[in-house]
Amino acid sequence: DAITQNRPYDQIARDLISATGDNFVKGEPNWIVGGQIPMGPIQDTYDGMAVNTASMFLGINTVDCLLCHDGARHLDGVNLWGSKQTRLNMWGLSAYFARVNMQRQAIPGMQNIAKYVVTENTAGDYRLNTTTGNRSSRQPTGGLALIAPRNPFLANGATISPGENRRQALARQITSDIQFSRAIVNYIWEQLMVEAFVSPSNSFDLARLNPASPPPAPWTLQPTNPELLNSLAAWFQNNKYDLRALMSLIAKSNAYQLSATYPGTWKLDYVPYYARKYVRRLSAEEVHDAIQKATGVLSNYTFDYLPPVQWAMQLPEPREPLRGANQALQFMQSFGRGDRDQNPRRDDGTALQTMNMMNGQFLMTRIHQNNAGSRVSALLSQTNDPATIIRTMFQSTLSRNPTAQETTNFLPLFNQLGMRAATESLQWVLLNKLDFLFNY
Repeated sequence: DAITQNRPYDQIARDLISATGDNFVKGEPNWIVGGQIPMGPIQDTYDGMAVNTASMFLGINTVDCLLCHDGARHLDGVNLWGSKQTRLNMWGLSAYFARVNMQRQAIPGMQNIAKYVVTENTAGDYRLNTTTGNRSSRQPTGGLALIAPRNPFLANGATISPGENRRQALARQITSDIQFSRAIVNYIWEQLMVEAFVSPSNSFDLARLNPASPPPAPWTLQPTNPELLNSLAAWFQNNKYDLRALMSLIAKSNAYQLSATYPGTWKLDYVPYYARKYVRRLSAEEVHDAIQKATGVLSNYTFDYLPPVQWAMQLPEPREPLRGANQALQFMQSFGRGDRDQNPRRDDGTALQTMNMMNGQFLMTRIHQNNAGSRVSALLSQTNDPATIIRTMFQSTLSRNPTAQETTNFLPLFNQLGMRAATESLQWVLLNKLDFLFNY
């Protein structure tokens, strides 16, 4: 909805970080609820929310390490900025979440389902008083037993303004930081261009981003093209965090519109210049929806308490149970859908993907004439001209016309197999071509 309404990205982030309310009524509190770390002291949850904030909105994953130990000796060869940070400093980030209250409420008539009402308490602190949980002991340090909110990404730690609660203050600080813009530019650039400026895309090193002040040897600048990254981040900030405008700017660039085929001899040295389009396999949901679009057969996914949807890109959390969708779920999981928490998305190829594309029920049931809604059924009811069928199939599946050679290759099938079998076979072949599964 936020993208549909073109809500500024900084507002989206502020709404999530500072969210309150019933998570069955408002979507934003689910970001807070999703930060819960079960089975441990409440400080584990505060730390989890701090990690999510840094990784998602700033692209900094070292906070997860720093909330267990100082960076020195642990991050010396990994992250220059992180190697100079302390655990005490990172606790200041967690302290912004020490007044979150999540009241769990059972839902009448819904077994094993509960909702949460998120509020912000007027009191509460991050205490150094634990010896259990997912992280090493939290004990008084330098006479400190209570940790005050302090933003470790700002030199002065920032302050909480009058009228703000802690999370509102953190949301304001995070979204006004240029690193906030760098992170989302890097995420969007990676999605569209495949090769991120900083990869992995949540592994920013804040001490290695400025071309005007390069890090000491043997460290090097981290981004593949730091000038372009910083320029795009400033542009995004100046354009009021408009995500649509950012996507449009990248998609209309010469770099995005280059061919995936490089005319000369390709060298790794060319990567920072984005001298060609990098090939990307479609994501699990994209493959699912592309098959539905190409074959003309849509799904109807229903939930216990959400409106039904037809497209995988409309589905809620990957772990949300669907009724009667085992084929689709198994299909998408084979393409590395992940679950957003423990299992990240993957884009590598597997034998299971091949099997699903060659004879999986999700695909096979959509290519037959006896399916009244299929592209095959519609075509055969409109024409018996093989050339027209071949051309239409190419257009609807690969978004291009067949070459003369491709038409010549497929025409004999219609005499050999008959109209129905040839059309079904052609649909199957086109769905299994690399150009259907890859964005290039």
